[in-house]
Amino acid sequence: MLKIVHITLAMIGVASFAQDPNLHIYIAYGQSNMAGEGALLSSDYVPIPRFYVLRAADFSDQKVGELYPAMPPMGHSQSMIGISDFFGRKMVQELPDSVSVAVANVAIGGQSIDLFDKDRNAEYIERMKSTGTTWWWIPYLNEYGGDLHQRIVEIGKIAKQKGVIKGFLFHQGEADNQMSDWPKRVKKVYDDFIKELELDPKKTPILIGELAPTGDYGWRNTAVAEAVSLIPNAHLISAQGCPVLKETDALTHISYKLHFTREGYEILGSRYAVKMLDLQGIKASTDAIAATPRVRAEDSRKPRLYFDARKQAVFIRVQKNGRVVRYRVTGKRK
Repeated sequence: MLKIVHITLAMIGVASFAQDPNLHIYIAYGQSNMAGEGALLSSDYVPIPRFYVLRAADFSDQKVGELYPAMPPMGHSQSMIGISDFFGRKMVQELPDSVSVAVANVAIGGQSIDLFDKDRNAEYIERMKSTGTTWWWIPYLNEYGGDLHQRIVEIGKIAKQKGVIKGFLFHQGEADNQMSDWPKRVKKVYDDFIKELELDPKKTPILIGELAPTGDYGWRNTAVAEAVSLIPNAHLISAQGCPVLKETDALTHISYKLHFTREGYEILGSRYAVKMLDLQGIKASTDAIAATPRVRAEDSRKPRLYFDARKQAVFIRVQKNGRVVRYRVTGKRK
């Protein structure tokens, strides 16, 4: 089913734009919650008018730097649905019909802010390689050209040729739960992007989302708030009330809460949009997206690889009898 949809889109062709002030482009980056871990529905593959993805990684017949109708995966090839998907849907729902929205998504699960830092990423990759834990995510890094920072700069320059960069969407921090200077590193990465892309920080906000408050790393939201306080045009996006996926290790039966559910992503992505609209002087009537048909999930029960940063291990996740269970693939069992 999904292959047929992608082939059809390839036949429709690429959305083509010259520089257009009414094309608003947002750059999203972070970990797995920004990449998207939500269950997919058939309706997710129905193009939404005026909502595009600016490809940051090749996918199927779609090429880096080109605009296509927005649909999963928005980021690397194994992304599902997440914050940026629902952000874009809410934006076009509220903006005038003359305005289109595009999102470029550069995100890899389980990774430090250092992977986005031009001065630290090479050392970080080498250090991670020495632990033997990179085999599962290096292919995703390679989809982004081997350098996340450089890919964002490249895509940002293309975005400025096609439209207007209106802001950054950021969600990351679980992997850095023991990093005391994480807020300062978040600021440095944002400042570097602003400088390299020659953007006006007063006109280019960054929205920073809380980690799941009821998840394993909700206690880190004090650090998230600190990062927001360090950046003059940063804004905190609350994750209160966003449901979290409960995942169970099939061997130990220990439960983990790291990712939002599809509903959680929909609420959180809408909140990112409501804040961005507010910054643009547009008052959204609600932080919820207009109801979409709840078509039967196509992929939600298929096994998927999943990385637990705390355990430093890769698992296969699958739904069984209405519960999410996981089987360890790599890493030591304790």
